[in-house]
Amino acid sequence: MEQILYSLTDYKVLAIIVGFILIAVETFLPVLPLIAIVVANAFVLGMWMGFLVSWVGSGVASVALYLVVNKFSKWKYFEKYQEKNKIKKVIIWIKKQGFNSIFISYACPFIPDFLVTVGSGFTGLDLKTFVSGMVCGKFVMFLLISYVGEDINHIISHPMKIVVFICAILISWVIGQRINKKIHKSGSNK
Repeated sequence: MEQILYSLTDYKVLAIIVGFILIAVETFLPVLPLIAIVVANAFVLGMWMGFLVSWVGSGVASVALYLVVNKFSKWKYFEKYQEKNKIKKVIIWIKKQGFNSIFISYACPFIPDFLVTVGSGFTGLDLKTFVSGMVCGKFVMFLLISYVGEDINHIISHPMKIVVFICAILISWVIGQRINKKIHKSGSNK
């Protein structure tokens, strides 16, 4: 495995394509290890390029999965499940929480992206809310994983960097909240 990673560093374009495809496939098939793919992208491509490839690939695939699930959720077969009392409560809760629940779910690397995406599409969560929460949440998670993946020994020896990343997560959440509100204000003005 190590030899494959080192040989890919010589072929950057191929490594970018492989990294993009792997992260996109992971969105649809959650059996692949997300963290390992992001770390490998950061290791092979460098922190910033690896982060960008992972973030864009996963974001594009998540939107595609959301749209597919949202389309299927309107079928009569699925609509009858949405009418059940417990499922209705969950749907209402997800729609009410909106951006916050999506952001936190995607920012946490231990919550499966697949479930969040499918759940958002199935509940009919507004596309603008989904995309803004997903993009901001994945930004935080992938940046953190890429940074750790590039040089884990450096982070362990400098604990102040962990504090900086916690602050970055909080700042990202606040900025994401503001972006989400602006998107919804501009959408309602039309």
